[in-house]
Amino acid sequence: MRSFFRSVKFKIVISVLAALLLGVFIAAVSGSGQSPLTSVVNVVMTPLNKAAVKLSEKLSGFNAGFVSSSKYLEEINSLKKELEEYKEKLVDYEKLQQKLSSYEEFLDVKSERSDFSFVPATIIMRDPLDAYNSFTINKGSLDGIKTEMPVIYGKNLLGVVREVGLTSSVVHSVFHPDVSVSVYEIRTRENCYTESDNASAAEGHIKLMGLSRTTPVVSGGIVCSSGIGGVYPRDLIVGSVSEVVNSESDISAYALVTPSADFSGLIDVFVITDFEGKTQ
Repeated sequence: MRSFFRSVKFKIVISVLAALLLGVFIAAVSGSGQSPLTSVVNVVMTPLNKAAVKLSEKLSGFNAGFVSSSKYLEEINSLKKELEEYKEKLVDYEKLQQKLSSYEEFLDVKSERSDFSFVPATIIMRDPLDAYNSFTINKGSLDGIKTEMPVIYGKNLLGVVREVGLTSSVVHSVFHPDVSVSVYEIRTRENCYTESDNASAAEGHIKLMGLSRTTPVVSGGIVCSSGIGGVYPRDLIVGSVSEVVNSESDISAYALVTPSADFSGLIDVFVITDFEGKTQ
């Protein structure tokens, strides 16, 4: 008998009876008219119901937030796509501006030099290991391109065609050691020629050779092609004098010339296929 009173079953029965009595007491005090069992159930379930309601509210809020985040994600993706479209249009616009600028320069030259025949070309490759700013254009022998044809941008001499394929050609710039141009300084009319080496090219200069120590050429002078030799037409701008240097080995002097063209930004160029005075 004692073991029964100590058993778990007995404790459960006592707990149920206590809950019922508590419900009866609460019902009597509140005067709700509910049955004791209903009151007990309400007492036990009310906290659970409140907890369930709060959890439901949280889940609803989470769901609303999830839907909202999905909507924002769609809007962000849409804006990204629109931004990419604008970027593409901007790139096309910049290319068009550059091409128009190139053709405006071409028209200026053409109006002054009616004897020039041109082939327009686009730079398609630069060798990152080449220290002389040489480049490859998208025109070759099928377009009438031949070696020793000068390449210009506007009135600026860039270099000369050295290698020709069917649809592309390699142009050596005025920085290249194998390119030498007969030139003159426009103020003094002094005739000389250009030369280049690794050191001067690395500093962004070419050398103006054949000057005497008493040369009247000074910093700021403009250097143009003289047309002597028949490879380059006369009056193409090569660059401007940066400094006049006395030679350490003899009584001559030379000048450092900065080319007038910005080789890093070049895209569209022109190959002069024929001109008055060209050596055939």
